[in-house]
Amino acid sequence: MAFVDVLAFGAEVVAVSASGVLGPGPLFFANMMYGTRQGARSGVKVAHGHAVVEIAVIAAIATGLFSASAFVDQYSNIIAVIGGAAIIGFAIMQILSLVRRGDPRKVEAKRSPFATGVAFTAFNPFFLVWWFTVGLKLVSDSQALGPVAGTLFLFGAHVWMDYAWLAGTAYLASKGSSVLKSKYYGLLMILLCGVLLYYGMQFMLGGIR
Repeated sequence: MAFVDVLAFGAEVVAVSASGVLGPGPLFFANMMYGTRQGARSGVKVAHGHAVVEIAVIAAIATGLFSASAFVDQYSNIIAVIGGAAIIGFAIMQILSLVRRGDPRKVEAKRSPFATGVAFTAFNPFFLVWWFTVGLKLVSDSQALGPVAGTLFLFGAHVWMDYAWLAGTAYLASKGSSVLKSKYYGLLMILLCGVLLYYGMQFMLGGIR
């Protein structure tokens, strides 16, 4: 593949990846919750967890370890139910922590940002379906660079957007929370938990159906 073709493929990866990276979802809202307490560094940790799962999925597709159609037919419902339950459990723990601690600024997450990045990625059916549908062409095109080099190039061209987005939004969340009074900060956290509960219920209901 010529250098100009590599650049064109990199641009394609960035353009297509935006639909997955910038889309709001459970990981985004959990990242915002961590960001209000820990700032950009929590976003980086969340991105670390997300990246671990993402490189495994990309490698599995590139090596033909999983069939896209078989995965969507057999496993997406199970993952949706498990993921929904995990998201609901996380949101409930955060709400209980807010109630018990009194001052919401002192609430510490029960699960680390890295672990949340792993769990909310691995058990997000939309993330997995995205890679097995939209992302499938990117993986296929990347192989023109070679099995290893192409996979790594695709991962690098994609994952930097995850880090920039998650760290950036976590930083903005920390700045926003610093100007809020304690009671309004608590309402913000309840709102974020409510969004997570919504996603969790949607995932579970979708999986059961």
